[in-house]
Amino acid sequence: MAFEGNIEDFGVADVLQLINSQGKTGALAFRYKKEVISLGFENGMISSAFHNKKGVLKPIGDYLVLTGKISREDLEKFDKISRQKGIPVVDILVENGVLTKEELERIIEFKIQEIVDELFTWRKGEYKFQIGERLYSKSKSSVVVNPQFLILEGMRRIDEWPKIEMAIPASVIIFKKKKRPSLSVKMGEQEKVVIELVNGQMCVEELVESSGLGKFRTYHALYNLLESGVIEKTALVAKPRHKKKITIKISPKVIINVLIWIAMVLFLAANLVFGIIKKPFYKRNLVNYTTESKHVENYKRQKIEELKEVYRIIKGKKPDNIEELKKEGWLK
Repeated sequence: MAFEGNIEDFGVADVLQLINSQGKTGALAFRYKKEVISLGFENGMISSAFHNKKGVLKPIGDYLVLTGKISREDLEKFDKISRQKGIPVVDILVENGVLTKEELERIIEFKIQEIVDELFTWRKGEYKFQIGERLYSKSKSSVVVNPQFLILEGMRRIDEWPKIEMAIPASVIIFKKKKRPSLSVKMGEQEKVVIELVNGQMCVEELVESSGLGKFRTYHALYNLLESGVIEKTALVAKPRHKKKITIKISPKVIINVLIWIAMVLFLAANLVFGIIKKPFYKRNLVNYTTESKHVENYKRQKIEELKEVYRIIKGKKPDNIEELKKEGWLK
């Protein structure tokens, strides 16, 4: 059973409150264009969250690396173990003493808040609630967050967001400390964290990733520091991050051989199915059956070797045997 709609007619806060008041368990997905935010509910409480837009909100593993709680090498090691065991990497980190259960729960609560905050910036989108579904069925964590608290925090931050967005309109902006601040400012804890990171080189996006405060808190701290005259914008902006493109190079000789092989297959198919040739070439001289069989076998071996070469170029290694080609669908 599911209910669905769009947030223009029934807003984010209304949807969260409805599920909470009904004490429902399930998965709620919001979609807009190619972006998806999913929330997991347990008896009306939010227990998990996921944002699939790469680069907007990092996975917990990346968050731990960027905030210095674990090295990239250790994360990769534990991530390999998690894949082997089929359980979330954060549970592996707790098992190995890298994080305590309490630390993990605080981080999950923080990430849920951050994702819900992002959700409140949406003005368009569709939602669908699937009763009984779970986002992370194998997770051992038992975090639950009251949606009412998240709604109040989200609404408060969204009220402040327009003025912050006007002052900091892009994540590629780079700030630097003023040599002579105009005011003597008493900083809060968040401002102290952010001012230590401002160095005239890191852009806003990098400050968000490194601060461990999340997007909204980091932006809010930057806004306060900017308004107080402690920092200023530089003339520099960070270069947009581009995804690496993987290019596979195939030699012209291999391409020609593949095309010849395809043409031969098509010719045989046409010959057999449509009877273009009255007497197929393989039946013209039955007396030479043994000789022709050898030629056919040699031809097959040659084509299989060429197919293995193409497989190696695309897959990065040669197949162990013909059965592997058949299993992968390269050969019938």
